[in-house]
Amino acid sequence: MEVAFKIDVDTHQGLGEGVPRLRQLLEREQVAATFFVAMGPDNSGRAIVRALRNRGFISKMLRTRAVRMYGLRTVLSGTLLPSRPIALAYPELMRQLKRAGFEVGVHGYDHVRWQDWIDKLGEAGIRDEVGEALEAYRAIFSEPAKSFAAPGWRTNAAALAVLDEARLVYRSDTRGVAPYRCVIDGRTIRTPEIPTTLPTLDEMMGRPDLADGDSLLRFYLDRFKEDALNVHTIHAETEGMGQLETFARLVRALKERGAKFVRLEEIAERLAGAELPLCEVVRKTLPGRSGWIAAQGPQIPAQ
Repeated sequence: MEVAFKIDVDTHQGLGEGVPRLRQLLEREQVAATFFVAMGPDNSGRAIVRALRNRGFISKMLRTRAVRMYGLRTVLSGTLLPSRPIALAYPELMRQLKRAGFEVGVHGYDHVRWQDWIDKLGEAGIRDEVGEALEAYRAIFSEPAKSFAAPGWRTNAAALAVLDEARLVYRSDTRGVAPYRCVIDGRTIRTPEIPTTLPTLDEMMGRPDLADGDSLLRFYLDRFKEDALNVHTIHAETEGMGQLETFARLVRALKERGAKFVRLEEIAERLAGAELPLCEVVRKTLPGRSGWIAAQGPQIPAQ
C-alpha cells in the first residue's frame, strides 16, 4: 500500500502553529509527506463572500466549528483585521522542512482569491497569481518550484495552460483516482496531474455516523486501497491543530498495515516519460464540501 500525505497550508496560523506539530509527528513516526503552502497573504476573512453566495459554506462552518478550529484572528484576517503573510512570514520554517527531507510545493498565492474568483480573474489575473506565488517560492528557496496544488481543488482551462508554461514537474489540482494528463477544452496539458484520491477530514467532520475518533479511523481505513496509490490531503489548520491525535492514530494504523509512505515528487519521478491516460477535467460537487471542485473525468482514447 502506497500512501502520499499531501498537506495543504492555507493560513498564517496553519503554517506557524499547525505545520511544526505535524512535522514533529511525522518525524517521530518516520513518515514522508509533501507540504503545499499558500505563498501570499492570509485573507481568510474574505471567505465570508463565499457564505453569502453558498449556503453550503455556512453549514460547513457550523459543522466543523470553524471559529474554534481556526481561531478568531484567522477568521477575521483580511477584513476586520489586516491580512498577514503566510509563506514569507516563516521562510526559515519552510527551509527547515526541506532540510528535514519533506517536499515543499506551491499552494497558490492568495488562497481565497483563487478559490472564490478563479473564473473571474481571466488569464491576466491568473498569470499574476501564479507569477507571484512562484516568485515567492524562489525568494525563499533560491530555486524554482517543481509543483503546484490549486487552492480548493479549483482550476480551469486558463489556469492549466498558464501552469503548463511554468514547466513544473507535476501538479495536484484535482480530485480523482490515479495520475493522468488533463484534457480541457480540447487541449492536452503536458504536466502530469496527481489527484487527491480520498475525502478530506473537514468534509467528514460533523457527520452523525462519524461522531468520534474510532468511527473516523474505521471510515478511512476502509478506503485506503492496497493495490493503488492513495493520495490523502490533510490540512495544517485541521489535522495540524485540533485533530492532530485523529491524524496520529491514522498514521499508526497505516504503519501497522505495512503502508509505504512516499512524497508526491517520488511518484512524479516514476511518471516521467510514462504513457499516462488522458482524462477530461470536469466539475463536480462532493459531500461535505461547499461549491464545485475540479475532478478527473472520463478517459479520452489516445489518438
